[in-house]
Amino acid sequence: MGNEVVLVDQFIKAAQEGRETPLPDDVAFEIFAAATVLNGHNLSDEEVEVGRIGGGQDGGLDAVYAFLDGRLLSEDSDLYDDGFKPSEVRKGAEIALWLIQAKRSEGFGEDAFDKVIASTKKLLDLNFTDEQLSEIYSPDVIARIRLFTRAWTVLSIRSPRISITFAYVSRGDTATLSTGVLQKSADVRGELETLVPGAEVDVRTVGAKELWETASATPEYDLQLRFRDYISEGDSYAGLVALPEYFRFLSDETGALRGHLFDWNVRDFQGAVTVNRQMQATLESDDGRDFWWLNNGVTILCSGVNIGGEKTFTLSGVQIVNGMQTSHAIHDVLTATGPDLDRHKRRSVQVRVIKTLDEATRDDVIRATNSQTKVPDASLHATEDLHRQIESHFAGAGWYYDRRKNFYKNAGKPADKIISIPTLGQAVMAIGLSRPDDARARPSTLLNNEADYAAVFSSTLNLGVYLWIATVQRRVDSLLLSEGVEADASTRTNTRFFVSSYLITRALGAQIYNPDQLTKLAETPLELNVDDVKDALGVVLDELNQVASENDWQADRAAKSRTLAKAVIARAVAAIPS
Repeated sequence: MGNEVVLVDQFIKAAQEGRETPLPDDVAFEIFAAATVLNGHNLSDEEVEVGRIGGGQDGGLDAVYAFLDGRLLSEDSDLYDDGFKPSEVRKGAEIALWLIQAKRSEGFGEDAFDKVIASTKKLLDLNFTDEQLSEIYSPDVIARIRLFTRAWTVLSIRSPRISITFAYVSRGDTATLSTGVLQKSADVRGELETLVPGAEVDVRTVGAKELWETASATPEYDLQLRFRDYISEGDSYAGLVALPEYFRFLSDETGALRGHLFDWNVRDFQGAVTVNRQMQATLESDDGRDFWWLNNGVTILCSGVNIGGEKTFTLSGVQIVNGMQTSHAIHDVLTATGPDLDRHKRRSVQVRVIKTLDEATRDDVIRATNSQTKVPDASLHATEDLHRQIESHFAGAGWYYDRRKNFYKNAGKPADKIISIPTLGQAVMAIGLSRPDDARARPSTLLNNEADYAAVFSSTLNLGVYLWIATVQRRVDSLLLSEGVEADASTRTNTRFFVSSYLITRALGAQIYNPDQLTKLAETPLELNVDDVKDALGVVLDELNQVASENDWQADRAAKSRTLAKAVIARAVAAIPS
């Protein structure tokens, strides 16, 4: 066993020891492998977990992720709405598919490549229907692949740039790959290029050395940025930065966008919405107008500023809290054209730098600089007092409320003790409002509606109820993975919120219409064991199968229906002792 294998195992061991209920060894490795391979995509632990397949009939794939212009696609992404217009996405948008196979073995076998070739021949063939594929593959792998094929189909008229990466990850040594493995790798590349014409295909073998180097690398938060000119007052600065200088500031050593610089940004990258297409057009034109005339610029928060010669700032603890869309547009265009065109050198972007260590001030800056245009989700609420109070209350109990994406992940806190705003929202929706169907159907857009947001997050609700609901849902999720239950990935996805809704309805002794009803119950920890969850899962699966059969639906559609929610809650109420 090489040193890198020992070090990789230590990373996984530390993550396992931090969990209340350790994951099965294979699952822990799969999650570690996917998180490491996708290190540059700024995914939370929850987003990594969502992409994991696991279980049987996976087609040789342990995780699948699809991205549009760097944004992770989920089943409730706007792209898949019935009324979505392809013209809303920029021409030449980037669609990326990542396929990951992870094995704990200390080597690379040819069979992994054979499985991927056999499965992608069907999964990426647009002539196959979901019904045909379901005879061979699990619902989970079909659903994950469909995120890509639907984006590819819907956006085909916009001439998207498509990339596919297959990463075969093990604890092996990539320096000693056999001739057969190298040939199989080339075979996979050729097959994927044939299946998706015009796609840029990358096939990677990732061993213990590569895993350790990536996992042990510290994100670079101390960066230099040279201004053309600037003004200052106290610890705040504003000025103009040449586009090539800002591009270099945004780019890592490979030229990729430094995703970790946007951890605190309240928006996700919105892709090619109208304003982003306009920015692209401005950057691509050569009409003599400067970019900063037509753009609101960028706001950077940092913990330290040192100004050297040639107006070069060395910034510590850098976070870009406003200007993600601007930054993506600049990075996309200058990557495509090269940064050194004369028109780029002539143009500037307006940059504000604010040095502060005070969290309340940071939140005020984030909120103020993101209030000029509509934020299409509940993320801006993260700066409100309620969410700071929830974060403080969670911390007092050894839990971590991740209102700033990946803040606690980067701080090394245990993954199963970190709760994001969307995750807490789903749990409250399922348990406190008896709407597990909505929690299942809208994982990324659940709180876009202000009425739903107000129902979930209320300043009048005891903070302890939020923590109690979060711990109950996390306990259910953990037990669904445990021996004695061992629900596969697809079953967990479709049932987890129904199981928790059923159990808490029974525990309360009445149907739940408002989370305030849980105040008394939340005063003491809820004891849940394997048998509790196994019994509840049996009820939920009975009702799910009946709803699916009666309506001729696939399981995932049944799990998103109000019909199932009513049936499960009715069963819970009927089971309450009189």
